[in-house]
Amino acid sequence: MKEDILEQLVDDYLQLRGFFTIHNVKFRPAPDDPKYVIKQDAVHSDVDVVGFHPLRKGPDRIWVVSCKSWQGGFAPTAWITAIEKNKRLGGREAWRYFRELVNKKWADALIGKIENLTGSTEFTYVTAVTKLLGNNPIP
Repeated sequence: MKEDILEQLVDDYLQLRGFFTIHNVKFRPAPDDPKYVIKQDAVHSDVDVVGFHPLRKGPDRIWVVSCKSWQGGFAPTAWITAIEKNKRLGGREAWRYFRELVNKKWADALIGKIENLTGSTEFTYVTAVTKLLGNNPIP
């Protein structure tokens, strides 16, 4: 049983649909990446759940899920604005909460990790949230 209820729900959802799942898949940019900065890139990031369905084809075969169990909810438009304006939230730059979507070296690291696990660079990426706030500001 996962400690995070949202991660457990995502895991159950995928398994009930025939996916095999793994949790907390760590990744980081390769030290030989030309844009690697040891102070920023040495610590791993992770995605919460990766699901692999043996009978599906294409991007629907592999699901990569990042869970945002934020009690105040998730406001996509506000987060996009915060990232575009380089705002700091919760003590760090907003883009760092979504580094694999915003920064190419982190995206490449995630894609490489998924390829190592599954043999494929084609997958569906999902952000699972506890509460969707629409266009409301970040709480």
